[in-house]
Amino acid sequence: MGTKTAASPDLKRLLGQAVEDLSVTDRLQYANTWVAFRVYSPPHKVTRDGVEYVDVRLRRIEAAGHSVEELIAELRRRTLDPMEFEFTPLKPPY
Repeated sequence: MGTKTAASPDLKRLLGQAVEDLSVTDRLQYANTWVAFRVYSPPHKVTRDGVEYVDVRLRRIEAAGHSVEELIAELRRRTLDPMEFEFTPLKPPY
């Protein structure tokens, strides 16, 4: 049985998605998988019904793997600076 890497097809499914948009099944399947987000700085606030707020769904998963080291390696392969990202494990949906 081989080990999975950040480039494995099942983890590539996560790339570009917002955590909030993942299904419960995906959240359970990928619980405790490490993901990288670009350090957050909102480009603008959203106004709906007269209330201003920041839409955090703008944060997309940029890399996914089984360790922070895998995330850093994946970002560097894509010529991205790991210092511009934050790393966190995905939490189960409940």
